[in-house]
Amino acid sequence: MPCCVVQEAKQARLEKQRQELAEYEEMRRAEREKEYAEIAALKEKRVQRAKEREEEEKKWAVLRSQEEARRKADDEERRRKKQEEEKRNKEDRDRKKREAEERLNKPKGPNFVITKRSDAEKLDSVMSKEELQKSKEQLEEEKRAILSQRIQPLTLEGMDASKLLEKARELQEHIRRLEGDKYDLEQRYKRQQYDMIELAERARQMNKGKGKRGVSAVQVDESFDRLADKFTGAPPKIQLCSKYERHTDHRTYVERKVLFEDLAKEPPPPEIQHVRPVSEGGEQEEAAVAAEAE
Repeated sequence: MPCCVVQEAKQARLEKQRQELAEYEEMRRAEREKEYAEIAALKEKRVQRAKEREEEEKKWAVLRSQEEARRKADDEERRRKKQEEEKRNKEDRDRKKREAEERLNKPKGPNFVITKRSDAEKLDSVMSKEELQKSKEQLEEEKRAILSQRIQPLTLEGMDASKLLEKARELQEHIRRLEGDKYDLEQRYKRQQYDMIELAERARQMNKGKGKRGVSAVQVDESFDRLADKFTGAPPKIQLCSKYERHTDHRTYVERKVLFEDLAKEPPPPEIQHVRPVSEGGEQEEAAVAAEAE
């Protein structure tokens, strides 16, 4: 009987262990499947991102090529106009030179020649003046045209979620690039301003030695002090020693400051002493009072 009980307990324990092992195996299999699914999703996401990046690179390459082609076309057009202008100026100079030679070679007669310009020449001269002297409205119109070329219109009609997301990423990248350019320009402006102040201070230091022998004087306009304009909130300068002092002053800063502050103070008003008038026989009365006191 006891042997049967021990066998049953042993079998129950083994059965329980098998069940726990089966549950653990099932749990591990579920975890592995979940991990495999996550890894597959990450791989798919990476592949998708690589494709998107490749498409973006292609798009930017196309835009860069278009911009480069447009820039080359503008340069070519500008170069062509410049060559035409130079050619026209050369022809005008040659024509004037020939006319001058003809006037010199002509027999004596009237000392003036009336030359009438054609309508085409008048139109060319008027157009050149208009190009050289553009009005404010024309400049504003050119500015608006350039801005319209650089700022592309934002069209969101007919776009699904993926296209909107792609457009947002593109705009974010463009804004990030513009912010970087803005930061670079601000830092460049600050550095140039600092260099200008530093050079002005150096020139001022060099200008102190003008008039001395062997020292080249540098003329500096001291009507506007950049350092004083920059530090307008600073207190006024305190003079702690005389500019005519020839000996080295070994006193400390506090001693010199106290000395010059005392010198700068106004003297106190003089004190008026009140004297009591003495009557006749006052000396005898005072002597009697002194004797009584003794």
